[in-house]
Amino acid sequence: MRIQTGRRFGLLAMILGLLPWAGCGSQQPGNWDGPKVLSTSSVDTWQFKGKPGWKLSTTHYAIYTTIEEDDLRMTLPQVMEGAFTQYRLITPAVRVSDKPMDCFIFNGRQEFNEYTKENAGNAAGVYLAIRRGGYAMKDRYVSYNLGLNATASIAAHEGWHQFASRNFIGRLPPFLEEGLATTFEGVTFTDRLPRWNPAINPTRAQALRRTIEEKHLWPLEQLIRTHAGEVVNRGGDAIDAFYSQSWAFAKFMREADGGKYAPALRLWLAETAAGTVYDPSHSHSRAGLPWNPAGVKPMLEHYLGMGLPEIEKAYLLYIHRVVYEEYPKQWNLSGWNGN
Repeated sequence: MRIQTGRRFGLLAMILGLLPWAGCGSQQPGNWDGPKVLSTSSVDTWQFKGKPGWKLSTTHYAIYTTIEEDDLRMTLPQVMEGAFTQYRLITPAVRVSDKPMDCFIFNGRQEFNEYTKENAGNAAGVYLAIRRGGYAMKDRYVSYNLGLNATASIAAHEGWHQFASRNFIGRLPPFLEEGLATTFEGVTFTDRLPRWNPAINPTRAQALRRTIEEKHLWPLEQLIRTHAGEVVNRGGDAIDAFYSQSWAFAKFMREADGGKYAPALRLWLAETAAGTVYDPSHSHSRAGLPWNPAGVKPMLEHYLGMGLPEIEKAYLLYIHRVVYEEYPKQWNLSGWNGN
């Protein structure tokens, strides 16, 4: 979650309580992708408040951790490098920094709380209110051990915020950045190697179906003007609506009509990264500028080449197909757990 502010770091967090699902080891039908071989990493010692820890260094990440379980700890480099490759699939034209990004993944909640109190400044109170999960601040993220699947899901979600913060001069609208982050949540493992299928996210699909059937669906104009910080204290219905509809919109742009809008998404991402994004409000070309929700509608219409009513019509048709046809009929969910 990113609360848009005039500062670069804003507020970024993914509340795992909103994500009861995580992938397990069995593979599901679909386009699963991930690293073919284990990534190389160096291991050095590190300490947090006198407690022994490790620094795991890879090509793109410096992972600081106190996780004691060897198998889980040594999976972290595979998850982060695999996730980085997934981010690059939708940002092929974006120039990326060659400086490794910092990740802090603690063994328990107490260490997470202590680090947050000492390093998050005025935002610490908000981060400490996260029930289960993590947050990204500037171009680093912080989380803690919640088991293999949940820890990997958080890392992949927060890693997208971290990637955008490091490599984008401009800012994405919150609903789109969060929607893209949710597409990386489902991580499965085969022979210790992580696998992703961005098309599948049962938890978000289930939440979207509830949102539709309980008549909590937001108009698209409301969705595109909202950031996560405005919904976290409004209860489960608002949270489900924002995250599930944001997930569905990112899926719409990546997959709808045989990928019709995918080139527009790649261009939008590339121009945001370059600081040349189309925005008559001039509020998205630099991440440090004050957030202006009025700028999103003309951006969306420009990149998709349609007016908002036409976009909303196509989007609504698509999400109904997802939750009533694609999700129940095509996703084999027997291999997914509820934790």
